[in-house]
Amino acid sequence: MKAVLIQFQRHLHTPGVEAEVLALDIARIADPDLDTAHYLKVLDRLADEMRTRMAPSTRGRTAAERFLEVVTGDLGFGGNQEDYYDPANSLLDRVLDRRIGLPIMLCLVCMAIGRRLGLRIDGLGFPHHFMARYSDPEGAWLLDPFNGVVLELEEASAHLSRLIRRPIQLAPRFFEPVSAVELTARILNNLRAAYMTHPDPERLLLVLEHQSVLEPSQPLLWRERAVLHYRLQQWEEAAYDLRRYFYLLGALPHLFPEEARGLYTLPELATDDHNLLTMHHRIAEILNRVN
Repeated sequence: MKAVLIQFQRHLHTPGVEAEVLALDIARIADPDLDTAHYLKVLDRLADEMRTRMAPSTRGRTAAERFLEVVTGDLGFGGNQEDYYDPANSLLDRVLDRRIGLPIMLCLVCMAIGRRLGLRIDGLGFPHHFMARYSDPEGAWLLDPFNGVVLELEEASAHLSRLIRRPIQLAPRFFEPVSAVELTARILNNLRAAYMTHPDPERLLLVLEHQSVLEPSQPLLWRERAVLHYRLQQWEEAAYDLRRYFYLLGALPHLFPEEARGLYTLPELATDDHNLLTMHHRIAEILNRVN
């Protein structure tokens, strides 16, 4: 396993791991030599700047508005409206360097700064748009750093409806704070989409490998890995991924030699899975020639 993946896996299973630590592990997909400790110190410095700009006695919505004003004004963070699917928007080091990013990354910055100041700022995984919730003894308010607005909780559905241009009604479960692992999964999904929009097969493969560590029993990840390894002519890796995919489907005997398949009750396969069987046969032929 690659060193980048080993560190990610170790942090993933560390109790109480902070979301920014996992996000910086993900950033090593683009830069394996990234100095993650440096960027944790950058977040420390941002928290120090926030401390000097936010009066300790400020409470309630005024405090939420002042917090977001500092993040988007004094600290200069904002949404990348020009190139939403730029992979850099999902890489925490690049977000901290450039001060622009996706909603989830800007909320992550807010959460990390807030935690360092003893403020309660939770991430909320709404459909299509991530936001944060600022809470204190006087109440709770939504922070949308991508659009630079503070909202009442009951305004969330209307706000999202405007953003996605169709009505949406949020169920109560969407107001439950996301865990660091859930936030990580969403960052990886965004980065996966980015490397498909801005094609980079090697880094896309690394994203899929991280997702497989996070969700090892998700068949479609192994299927996508297999196809990508095949396109990159990484035959042994593609064969391994196909075996894992068919195993998770409960259809591994489809890959056995013809004389052995008769010993099993074979489940029906979708058309696309028959194409994968053909791919597996081709890989076996290639590996036989090579070996």
